[in-house]
Formats: sequence, C-alpha cells, structure tokens
Amino acid sequence: MSERIGRLCDELRIKLHGMDRRLEALKSNGAAIFDQSQEALESQLDRVEQRIYDNRVTVEAANVRVKTWLAERKAGSIAGRDLWTERHKTHLLEARADDAEAYAIAVFELAAAAADEAALAVLQAILARTDADAAILPEIESHGP
Repeated sequence: MSERIGRLCDELRIKLHGMDRRLEALKSNGAAIFDQSQEALESQLDRVEQRIYDNRVTVEAANVRVKTWLAERKAGSIAGRDLWTERHKTHLLEARADDAEAYAIAVFELAAAAADEAALAVLQAILARTDADAAILPEIESHGP
C-alpha cells in the first residue's frame, strides 16, 4: 500500500471513529441532546454545513475521477483483455497502479463527505424533532384536564 493511501486510510478511520463516538453519544444521551438549546444545535449544524461547503470542490473532483475511472475500466473490459497483462510492461503496470490509487483516494474523499452529510442529516432531524415536540407541548397543555 502506498504511503498516501495509508494516510487516507488513517484519516478515514479517525473520522469514522469520531462519528461513531458522536452517534453513540446521541443514542445514550438521546433525551439530553433534545434538551440542548436550539442555538447550540444550530451552531453545530452551521459548522457541519460549512465543512461540507468547504469540501464541495474536492467532492466534485472526486466524483469526476470515480466516473472517469469506472468508464475507463468498462471500456477496457469491453475491449478484451487489458494490454498491461499481456505485455507486462513496467510503465503500464505503474500507470495502472497510479490510476487505481487515484480511484481509491477519490472514493475515500467521497466516503468522508458522506460522513459529513450523515452528521448534517442527524442534526437536521434533531432540530426538526425539537420543533415538532415544542409545537405539540402547547397543544397537549391546552387540551389538558
């Protein structure tokens, strides 16, 4: 594995571990998270939205790289057996390895972006539930005994 891929694996592992910790905290402190002030939740939401916005160019480029790699793989499989396997030319093998690493890097970038999108969705769900609960409480109190 190349050093660059190794670093990306470590970065993704750290990001996923952090996300796992945050999700466990949400599950174990479900009631507490709903009691947080709306301002605190909206602040978290703003930070995640900003991170997604800041990474949009990287994500768009990663999508292009993934689509390109997949199209090239499909074209290669349609054309028959890849030339690199028939000729065993070092430069062709290196180019294939470089392309595969670029694809892996792009997929890692998309996975990291998906983790941010998931965090954003959870925060939006919490805020929506908080709003719904706040709207229901006055109705319950007005229809009380």
